[in-house]
Parts: sequence; C-alpha cells; structure tokens
Amino acid sequence: MSSAARTNLTSNRVALNPNLVIGVGVFRTCYAGTYLCGNRNSQEAVCKCFKHQFSGIESDYFRHDFQIADKAIQYAEEWNQFCDSDETILITKGDVHTIGGKKYLVEPLIRYFKKFTSNNGWISDDGSWTSEAMEAFSHFTYHRSGGNLIVCDLQGRYKYNKFNPSKQEVFWFQDSSSHFDSLPATKGRYKYNKFNPSKSRFELTDVAICSRGRTYGPTDLGEKGIDSFFANHVCNRFCGVTGNWQRPRHVKQWFPKSIGTSMMRSSDSHLLNLTNRSTFRPGFNGILEEDSDEDY
Repeated sequence: MSSAARTNLTSNRVALNPNLVIGVGVFRTCYAGTYLCGNRNSQEAVCKCFKHQFSGIESDYFRHDFQIADKAIQYAEEWNQFCDSDETILITKGDVHTIGGKKYLVEPLIRYFKKFTSNNGWISDDGSWTSEAMEAFSHFTYHRSGGNLIVCDLQGRYKYNKFNPSKQEVFWFQDSSSHFDSLPATKGRYKYNKFNPSKSRFELTDVAICSRGRTYGPTDLGEKGIDSFFANHVCNRFCGVTGNWQRPRHVKQWFPKSIGTSMMRSSDSHLLNLTNRSTFRPGFNGILEEDSDEDY
C-alpha cells in the first residue's frame, strides 16, 4: 500500500446507522457507520450514498472516484518526498459497499473541516499557512503533470499547534476534488501527533481533478477549471521549492466563484475547452452546484 494512501486497511465490514445523518449535500447523504473488523475495528466510518433522484450519476461517480484517488496519491507521494515532515499528505481511498441493495462509499470518518479551495476557482483568503500549502499542492500537481491537470477542491479542519509554534496550526483535511461531485469536494484534516511530530499530516478525501482531457468525471471542469484556479492563485512560500514550477500565462475566471463544488454534465464537455469562449454565469443549467458540508 502506498505511504500516501489513507484506506480502510483490512476492515471490509461496516455497520451502517441509517438514523444518524452526519452530512447532507445536494447530491449525496452521509451516514454514520462503525467498522466491524480488521485494523479499524470499532472506529467511526462515514457511508456516502447518492440521493434517489441523482442515482443516474452514481455509476459515473464510482467509476472515476478510484481513478482520481490513485492519481492524487501518485502526486502526494512526490510531494511528501520534499516537504517538511509535518506537511505530508495522505489521500483517502475508500471502498464501495452494498448495504440493503444500495451502494455506499465507505471511508474513515473525519469531522469538523473548513474549505480551502473549490474546483471553480474559489480559494480561501484566510492567510493561513495551511491554505497556502494546499494551494501550492494544486500548483505542484499542475507542474508535475506537465500542465495537464490540477488536484483541487480541498477542505479540512485546523487547530492551534502548541507543540510546533513555527506552524501555529493543526489542520484536519478531507475531500479534495480533481473536478467531481462529492458531498463536500476537497475535505480532510491536518492531524497533529503530540507524541511524534513527524506523524503530523494533511489527510484528504474525495479529491477532484481538473484535466485538459476532462477524463475525471463530473467535477472535472476541464481546461477552464485549470484556468480558473490560476486566475486566483498567487504563488506563495510553498510554491517552487523544487525549482521553477510552470503555470499557464494567460488565464481567466470562467465560472461563478463558489465555495461549493461545481459539476458539469458530460453532454456539455465541449464548453470546457479553451477554444470555446463561453463564460458561465450563475444559474446556467449545465452547471450543478454541490453545497459545502459539515462532516465526513
């Protein structure tokens, strides 16, 4: 297993609590669960399923979810080779379980996070080092992919790190978006281990990817998603630490900026190419908006 992957480990059974909803988005509902065996036995899990009216995009989502996670894990492994020990990233990769005839994406639970980026160009301006680090990670993925994609839609939780005053914060991170619907889009946590500071880390889940070929599902906003990120990204102290990171020269904000995750139907993919000069506006029927959520 990759050192940058955060998984269910050997826990392949989960008890779903259908009466305990821990997050609700436009498209999906998150339920509480408990692992019943393996390394995570008795730990809390989150079980995410699509609402009935959106079951038509379920197969497309699950088909791309693991593809997105694998690609994000690849870049996280590279990031972890040069970053400080307390800036490492783990990417969550869950499993699909069928419970009562319904499909659920099951992952270890993360609570209390904030959003740092979306997939439509929105970026947090809170000035924290954790926000800067996550922006830089997106920029790094663009550079390492040769300008073909970015990992985006990042969110999480942070709290003051009294054991490492140079950082000032501890961040819980879950749910990033390579460009797809997730209950939340990039979420996760920055986890501080007071007994072993080297174990402090970002933990991301539901990451999204924007790619030039738009190969990563409904939250992949294509070339215009990449453009919109760089229209708002200002390079910071974390950018270019391994050399001069490339970035596109002429960029534009193509979408209404929103803290929520944006999705596009596959039938509208042609609108996401930079050769098509269409700029999207609020209420455009081709864009579906997923609200930011509370926990999962």
